[in-house]
Order: sequence, then C-alpha cells, then structure tokens
Amino acid sequence: MKKTLLALLFLLFSKSATATDLGIHGVAYQIKEKSLLEEIQEKLQEAKKDGRLDKFQNGVKKQMFDQANNPKPVDGIVKATSSREWIYDPSISWPDDLKDQNGQVFYRAGTKVNPLDKISLTRALLFIDGSDESQVKWALDQYNRRKSKAKIILVKGRVIDLMKKKKVRLYFDQTGVLVKKFSIKAVPASVEQEGKMLRVKEVAI
Repeated sequence: MKKTLLALLFLLFSKSATATDLGIHGVAYQIKEKSLLEEIQEKLQEAKKDGRLDKFQNGVKKQMFDQANNPKPVDGIVKATSSREWIYDPSISWPDDLKDQNGQVFYRAGTKVNPLDKISLTRALLFIDGSDESQVKWALDQYNRRKSKAKIILVKGRVIDLMKKKKVRLYFDQTGVLVKKFSIKAVPASVEQEGKMLRVKEVAI
C-alpha cells in the first residue's frame, strides 16, 4: 500500500510528469486495496485455522501463570541463623499542614499519628521462604496455634502451588515492601501488635 501511494504521489507531483488523456482501452477495473484491519483479520483467521493462534494464547496464559506462581524473590533476605526481636513504632508524621475542602486544618505539620489508635492488627504477619519446607512447617504451626489469626507471607517460592498443596491462603511480599518497612533481614519472621507498637521477631529454627 505504501509503495502504491508513493508511486501515485511521484506521478502527481513530479516536474517531468504530464497529464495526457489516453482514453479508455479494454475493460476498466476499480483499484481497491485491502485496509490494514482487513489484513489483520485475514491473518488472524489463517492463524486460527492452522492452530498458531491457540498456541500463542496458551503460551501467554502459561507465562502469566508462571509469573504469578513464582514471583521474583525478595532481594537480601536470608534464613535466620539466630533469633532477634525489636519494637516497631508505626507512628507517622507529615511535614505540612493538611486542610479539608473548606480550608480548615485537620492535621498540624509534624504531629505524630499512630494508626493503631484507630485500627488494630488483628492477625499476625508470618514471613517465610516458601521453598524451605522447615519454614513452611513453622508457619503452618504458628497459623494453627493462633487459630488461623495469621497471614503467611512469602518472600520466595511458588505461591500458588504451595497454596494448593497446603490448603491455606498465602500472600507474597512483592518487591519486599513489608520486610523493608519492618527492617526484616532474615526469615522466618513474625510481626504482632503489642499495645500501640508492633513486635518484630526473626526466628532461628
């Protein structure tokens, strides 16, 4: 199509081109080129007939499942060789005043706000390497001991496969957002509310 358009433009605008009426000789046919959409539809029909389309779609589905099932492990997290624990203060502050739609200040700059004053962490957070069977067993023991009041969060491992095998809901700490927030360097680890603070533990097992 592009070559045809270029040829027509050349003939129309070339200085050496002259417009001469040569009359009509023989049968005249209308020149019609396929639209891009028509070409795409034809290619899709061909791919559907010979099975290439199904193969492509199945390949995409498998790739998406593999990515969801086995996310990139969180960098820098190792297996705990010694136990340690500390208190984490979840309080936050903001450097500027915050105002409502009427211009009334509802938050003064620098004021500390503790989310645990309004809400509670009702479930313990259990961080593990899902590819380590000893850590999986530890997490399930903790989960059962707490009567299911816990969330098991993987930093590595095949999360969907493990969830199907153990019949328990699992999560994955994508990009390590949570372990970075709590300064966790080794697993298994746990986070639980203690008063208005959070107690973080790395546990050697």
